[in-house]
Amino acid sequence: MTEQRVLVFTCEPGGAVMLIPVIALLKKSGFHVDVLSYGYGGQVFSKNSIPFAEIAGIADVDGVLLKRFRPHFVITSATSLPTADMSEKYLWQIAKENGVETIAFCDQWQNYALRFSGPAVSEKLAYLPDYINCINDIGRTEMIAEGLPERKLFTFGHPYLSIIKHIYNCLQIEEILPRVGISMAGYDDRETLLFVSEPIEEYYRDMRGYNQYSVIEHFLNNVRRTARHSRVIIKLHPKDDKARFAYLTLGRSNPSVNLVQNEISSIECLKLTNHVFGMTSLMLIESFILGKMVTSLQPGLIGVDQCVLSRHAFIQNITNHEPFDPFYFERDKATYFDILFNEEDFIDFLKRRLKLS
Repeated sequence: MTEQRVLVFTCEPGGAVMLIPVIALLKKSGFHVDVLSYGYGGQVFSKNSIPFAEIAGIADVDGVLLKRFRPHFVITSATSLPTADMSEKYLWQIAKENGVETIAFCDQWQNYALRFSGPAVSEKLAYLPDYINCINDIGRTEMIAEGLPERKLFTFGHPYLSIIKHIYNCLQIEEILPRVGISMAGYDDRETLLFVSEPIEEYYRDMRGYNQYSVIEHFLNNVRRTARHSRVIIKLHPKDDKARFAYLTLGRSNPSVNLVQNEISSIECLKLTNHVFGMTSLMLIESFILGKMVTSLQPGLIGVDQCVLSRHAFIQNITNHEPFDPFYFERDKATYFDILFNEEDFIDFLKRRLKLS
C-alpha cells in the first residue's frame, strides 16, 4: 500500500497549539506527516520540538508546495484573518485545483465567516476547504447561521483543549515562578489575578467598542479600588507590543504588575492563579475547563459578544464601565463545555476520504 502523506499547515500560534496533538495522532496512526509553517506558528512548533519546513507564505498561484510534498490530504488551521494573512485560504484553493482534499480546524467559536473570506466585501465565504472541524454543536449551529455549508461541517472536538487537564496537572508552580521573575516566598495564588490580553486594537480598531489597552486600565482601576495587597499577571498575546505595556510595571504600585509574554505558555500562566479575566481569548475557555473563576470584560461592547462562554451564559460578561470587585466573582455551577477531541472518529474520517477503509 502506498504511504499516505498528509500535509499540515498553520502560521498562527493558536493554530499551531491546536494542531500539535493532531500531528502526534497522525504519526501514531501510521501517516507520513509534513508540517509547514512560519512566523508565530513556527515559533510554537519549535518550542514544542515539532519538525517543520519553514516557508515564506503561500501565494494564490503557488503550486510548488504540493509538487514538493505530494500530499494525499491537507490539514490546516482556520485562524488567520483575511486582512492579515491569506495563506490558509490560498492553500485550500491550490489543493482543490490539484484534486487534493482539505480540512480546516477552527480553534475558536468566533469570526466564523471571516475565517473563510477574502479581504474584499465581495469575497465573503469565497475560500472554503472541503471540510471544516467546527468543534462542537455550538460551532455547527453558529457557523450554519453565518452561511457556512452544513455538509462541510464536522464536530471532531478541540485537540488542544482535550488534553490541557493532563498538561496542567503535570506542572509545578515553583518551577514556573522564577521564569517570570516572581519569588515563591510570599506568593499567594488567592491574591493573584490574571488578565489575558489580545491584539484587539491592531485587528479590529474600534469595531468592538473596546481594545486591550482600555480594558486593562478598567480592570486595574477596579483592582486598585479594592485596596487589597494583590498581584496582577498580564499575559500578553504573542502579537501584542510589549513596549506599550511597560509603563504598568514602573515604580512601586498596588497591585504589583508582572508582564508575561513568551516566557511561559498559557497553561503555565493559568497554574499561577484561580482568578482569570480577559476579553475573548481562548485562554478563558482553557481556564473554564480547568475549573477557574473566569470573567469576560468587554466594557462598551459593540455588536455580538465574541466570547463563546459568556455568549452562552457559561461565565459572566461585564459590558459596562461600572465599578466591580475582581475578588467577588465565584465559579458558576455550569462546568461542562463539550470540547473532547474524538480521535477515532477523525482517523476513521481521514481513512474514508483516502479510501483506506
